[in-house]
Amino acid sequence: MKLDQTFKIGKFRVIPIEYAIQLAGQDKQSLQPKFIEVLCYLAQHFPRVIPREELIENIWAGNAYVGEKALTNAIWHLRQNLKTDENPVETIETIRKVGYRLLVAPEYYKNTPEQSHRQENSTQPIPLSVTKHLLTALTSRNIIIYTLLLLLSGLFTWQYYFVSQPIQFPRIKQITKEPGSELFVAPSPDGRYVVYKWLHPDKASDLFLHDNFHPKLPAKQLTFDDDEEGISVWSNDGDYLYYARVNKQKSYCVITQLKVETQQIRDITTCPVTNGYHYIDISPNDDILAFHDHKAPADESGIYFISLAEKNAKPIRFSCSNDCGYRERDMAFSPDGKTIAVTRRTNRFSENIYLVNIESKIAEQLTEGEEDIVGFTWQPDGNRIIYGTQRADVRNGYIIDIANKNIQPLNIEAFSYPAFAKHSAELFYQQRGEKYHIASLKLHDSIAASPFPVIQSDFNHHYPHYSANSKRIAYVSNESGFYELWTSDKQGGNRKQLTNLQQTIRYPRWSHDGSKVAFLAPVEFEEGDKIYVFDIKSQKLSIVPSQYKKHNRPSWSYDDSAIISAIYTNEYTDLHQINLTDGTIKRLTFDGGRYGLMTSPTTLLYTRIKDGLWQQDITKKVQPLIKVSGKIFNATYTWSLADNGVYYLHNTEDSHQISFFDFTSQEQLPIIRLPLMTFAKYGGLTFVPELNKLLFTASHFPQANIKKLSHPLISNQ
Repeated sequence: MKLDQTFKIGKFRVIPIEYAIQLAGQDKQSLQPKFIEVLCYLAQHFPRVIPREELIENIWAGNAYVGEKALTNAIWHLRQNLKTDENPVETIETIRKVGYRLLVAPEYYKNTPEQSHRQENSTQPIPLSVTKHLLTALTSRNIIIYTLLLLLSGLFTWQYYFVSQPIQFPRIKQITKEPGSELFVAPSPDGRYVVYKWLHPDKASDLFLHDNFHPKLPAKQLTFDDDEEGISVWSNDGDYLYYARVNKQKSYCVITQLKVETQQIRDITTCPVTNGYHYIDISPNDDILAFHDHKAPADESGIYFISLAEKNAKPIRFSCSNDCGYRERDMAFSPDGKTIAVTRRTNRFSENIYLVNIESKIAEQLTEGEEDIVGFTWQPDGNRIIYGTQRADVRNGYIIDIANKNIQPLNIEAFSYPAFAKHSAELFYQQRGEKYHIASLKLHDSIAASPFPVIQSDFNHHYPHYSANSKRIAYVSNESGFYELWTSDKQGGNRKQLTNLQQTIRYPRWSHDGSKVAFLAPVEFEEGDKIYVFDIKSQKLSIVPSQYKKHNRPSWSYDDSAIISAIYTNEYTDLHQINLTDGTIKRLTFDGGRYGLMTSPTTLLYTRIKDGLWQQDITKKVQPLIKVSGKIFNATYTWSLADNGVYYLHNTEDSHQISFFDFTSQEQLPIIRLPLMTFAKYGGLTFVPELNKLLFTASHFPQANIKKLSHPLISNQ
């Protein structure tokens, strides 16, 4: 690679030896070394299209774990830095599903300006005759003295660089180590205390306070009710704690203020019961509380501000309200209070961080190509943001420089939800890894055995579906760094990867004849998601034609000529049938259908959200019939049909219950009770009749701990 030779790309001079680029007549702009290495590689191989794998192999030594995201980040920054106001045309072209190509021919300098300057100021070489004369004049004593001086110089150099200078590496300190999960750390401004949510499989979650000055003391419990508490934030004076408390059984959600010293609480405003994470933050002057909410007439949830200084203040929406193309979720005020960092999610597979001016609401994108942002925090000096990401159930941490948008990995395992103590500048985070595997449950006449692993490894495996015709299991695995489509035999052997989309694939479903697999995945650089179909015989992948942007778990029409899927619009969500040939779409349900299976050419069995199992004749405009009452059937997705009945998962407060409902006798047969967290949330359930087994995605209750991080990339540590 020509890392020492300066070259031009259009009006830009690229100076690899300085890791800089320069527009004619302007100052040099420094870039990350890896950015320049990518640019040099593209230039050296111009005009060839360079596959992503080749760039990762040569720039990141084949480390796909780091290289995938780092390459996307590098290309984005190079494009931004190689643009001018007069010429905003892209310099680097993305070849979809292949790689990248430089669009402008590089011009290499034969003698670069830097080389010419060095030559003009260099000293002429000493003639050989003079060199011989000097060597003859040196006595043995002089040679010994010079040798000693060189040795002493080397010793001092070694002492300075390897002994005097401290070795820089991350230092991690364990803060909590209780059984269960300690989540969503909120450090007090002075760093003395951390508040976190403690989650245990068979106990209600509550907020706890840990004293870092007295680490051997047990954590102090702050909440004692049946409500669900989550993310919290301290006031900047350290007197109050703010959080949402939710009770789904009683259908309320309240943003609450807790005075830490006396534990007195005061309700601030309401919040949505159905939202998963209740994100929250407070302005630097303690005047404004920002939180995640959804109020009419907005068509999506977003960020709201409420004044803490005014009595009886009402929330005011800060986010865009309607037809935005995205949904804002998490937020963090900058230390000066002039801007706010927010996450914008365009679909379930795409979320990035934006910096928004609070007064003008002008937004600037900070990250690109992320799938799921799992927490972020401002460094107290306001120059950087530390954030966590999750892709294919693998969590990583990064640091972004606000001034130049450079992003660097922290390389900390299972890093998420970081938070700075605002005054002491100490950085805390939660370390949480999630593990999933495919398990089987052997069914007997009177008793069921314990779950047994079918596909289990160091990687995660999800969403099994068995085809009686192909005799194989379709599922997804993150072995490649992405959730790709795989198949195996019914015992979990003879595994084969079918796709290389490098996207997050979910919900695979065999066609009735076992010749194809449908699944859900995003399309690169597009909003929303699409339904794909993989043909096993031809090994070809196609996208189901649909003008809608948001779909759900696909299944098949009875003759495999169409896909059945829920489609989400601003007005409603219901099941639709999408013809594979011409893309014609027919709405099948009108009551919020979420997932359905065809049991005959005209009969659809489907579920609404935790509201029983229903039957609909898709050829007639008639009211659907209740097949299994919602009082005993609340499984939206975890159910599987068998002869004359349905297996399904029923969740109680303290356990998972697998049951069978017999359509003929109209009786419910309990099969087995299992501990909470045995089944992955939103996982599937599939029946293997030849083996009389159920297959499902099994989860391990995730151990999560709060830790403190000192890192060489983060100043003020």
